[in-house]
This record gives sequence, C-alpha cells and structure tokens, in this order.
Amino acid sequence: GCTNSATQNITVNALPVVTFAAIPAVCIDAPAFDLTQGAPAGGTYSGTGITTSPQFNPATAGAGIHTITYTYTDGNGCTNSATQNITVNALPVVTFGAIPPVCVDAPAFDLTQGAPAGGTYSGTGITTSPQFNPATAGAGTHTITYTYTDGNGCTNSATQNITVNALPVVTFAAIPAVCIDAPAFDLTQGAPAGGTYS
Repeated sequence: GCTNSATQNITVNALPVVTFAAIPAVCIDAPAFDLTQGAPAGGTYSGTGITTSPQFNPATAGAGIHTITYTYTDGNGCTNSATQNITVNALPVVTFGAIPPVCVDAPAFDLTQGAPAGGTYSGTGITTSPQFNPATAGAGTHTITYTYTDGNGCTNSATQNITVNALPVVTFAAIPAVCIDAPAFDLTQGAPAGGTYS
C-alpha cells in the first residue's frame, strides 16, 4: 500500500499566426511572377497556377478565380495556413474587319473596322489613330494593327492588311493643230485606251 509519484511539464505550442494578403488580379498573358503576400516568410504556396513555389503562372492557371494556399511551419514543427483567391482575367476578344483597297491619292480617312470600339490603330500610314493616309503609306500592302485594352487592363490586338494601289501611268501624245472648220473627230492620243477626255 505504499505510493509515490513524479511530475513533468509538457509544453503545448500554439500554431503560428499565418497571414496572406490579397493578390491583385492579373491578365492571363502576364509573365509568371513570385508571390510575396504570405507571412511569416519562408512558407510555401500551393494551388492552381503554382509551378514551383512561390511562382504563379497565369497562363498555367487559366482564366478564372483560383484559390492559393500559403502554408508555414515554425521552429516548433507546428504548421498553419491561410488562403487567398487570385483572379486571372481573360484577354478581350478583338476583331478587325477587312479594309477595302484604296488609291494612293485617296484622302486620309478614319478606320472603323476594329472592335470593340475605343482601341488604337498603328502601322504604316497611320498618322494619328484612327486616321490612315494612303499617300503617307505609299503604294503596296501594309499591315495595320488594332489594339484594345479592356476595363481590367488586359490588352489584345488584331491585324489586317490594306492595299494602297498606285495610280495608273497615263500618257497623252500631242494633238496636231486643226482648222476651225475641220469636222469633229475622236481623240486617240490618250493611253491606256478606255479613258475619257474632258
């Protein structure tokens, strides 16, 4: 019936406090980048779009809202985590309709074939967007780019060719002198044939 005892202390460690600040939305064509919003530093990120922690690749993730987890283990071996969503925005759908061919002496005109409205045109012959000047572009086929940025700051573009046609080479040979009482006659000195005299 003899009793004895001994005592020991046990330490119960709290989990580390882990925070994960908001991640700004990105466009799907943004380059891969390192996440830095998790704290304390030294943890790992996981989720859709994480290639090798802490790198996030928007193209790998795809358009949409993705949940990323930040996990941290402290010196006591206790682990905690926090999550954040990241929005990957798709690029806007940009179209650029065909541009009819023009003559090199046509007056400058505004391009209207790009959609959605509100983008900018660039390329040979564009003076101030959306104006195209055939004389500035010169004869030939020129590539014009229409670039549009949406409300999310995502940018996409589309291209079209425009053909600027040179003027035909027209000659008009000398007309011999005639007397006032000569009968009316057809002029034939202009070339190529098929033009009009005025």
